[in-house]
Amino acid sequence: MILEITGKDFELEVLKSELPVFVCFTASWCRSCFPLCLEVEAIAKEYDQMVKFVRIDVENESGLMAKYHILPLPAVLLFQDSEPIKKLLGFHYKQSLKQMLNSVIASGKHSS
Repeated sequence: MILEITGKDFELEVLKSELPVFVCFTASWCRSCFPLCLEVEAIAKEYDQMVKFVRIDVENESGLMAKYHILPLPAVLLFQDSEPIKKLLGFHYKQSLKQMLNSVIASGKHSS
């Protein structure tokens, strides 16, 4: 499941999460965002209980965009222990997304 959040939910849902958090930054005008969201949806169930998946529409979130250097869109950040630890910019196929997730899960640093 992918949780839709806004900037006001970011601290609670991302920074305070006990699980690693896969954050997909998108916008309605972004042509590559929809295909990326489909790739993310395809892998989200596979990582249920290990990783939290959230999506943020950045159109009204310029503060988050600036803080985490979110350009170009789409962008994916993987957070762990309140910190961004991996970043992918632009469209990526699910295999690349899974490699990023597997590298964090294999490190054993996330909470169970």
